[in-house]
Amino acid sequence: MVLLNDERIAKIHCVDNKEKILSLKQRHKNILIDETRNQISNKSDLFCYARESIIKKLIEATNYLPNGYQFLIKEAYRPLSRQKKSFEEAFNYYKIQYPLKKDDEIYKVTCEYVAPVKVAGHPTGGAIDITLLKDGIEVDMGTKFNDVPMAPENLTYLYSDYIIDTAKVNRTILIDCMKKIGFANYPTEWWHWSYGDCYWAFLNNCDAIYSATDESEIYKLNT
Repeated sequence: MVLLNDERIAKIHCVDNKEKILSLKQRHKNILIDETRNQISNKSDLFCYARESIIKKLIEATNYLPNGYQFLIKEAYRPLSRQKKSFEEAFNYYKIQYPLKKDDEIYKVTCEYVAPVKVAGHPTGGAIDITLLKDGIEVDMGTKFNDVPMAPENLTYLYSDYIIDTAKVNRTILIDCMKKIGFANYPTEWWHWSYGDCYWAFLNNCDAIYSATDESEIYKLNT
């Protein structure tokens, strides 16, 4: 399993294709937004914005949803300042949880849950945190969204063997939909999928096409 602290990802070449970052709201009847934001730290009004290709691909992915299912977007774009703060908060949390581990070990554990700023997908507009609804209700995915991966079960890992069969079925639906449209999953988080960022580029042996974008630039382009 390749984590985001892998130096090969930091070396990925990126030429931003300058796609716009736009709102995911009201794009399709089966793409809904969790506007409560009660499970994320992102306070930006752009939390549900994504690159144009991400939006088009998600619309395409709705064709693969079983009857009664919908996508629920928890978070998409995340400002760089928030990404940095989230990493620092997670690092400090794990340092308390694992007092005997060295800082480099804590850094690796932190990368299982939060991306380092240099290679983070959310600030590029190319990553989304997504789950499923069935008949308007969030389905069982084995853990809550944004749960912390904990050994040995690692329930948040996409292919954890320790989740119940119902959750496995629901994850399989999400996996099938997202892979068919070319998204890559970050394997420690069943909800995190990306396209065009450094992690996606590493897995696809190509250059990244989305780089981190400052929040002010998005506002400027959308006014």
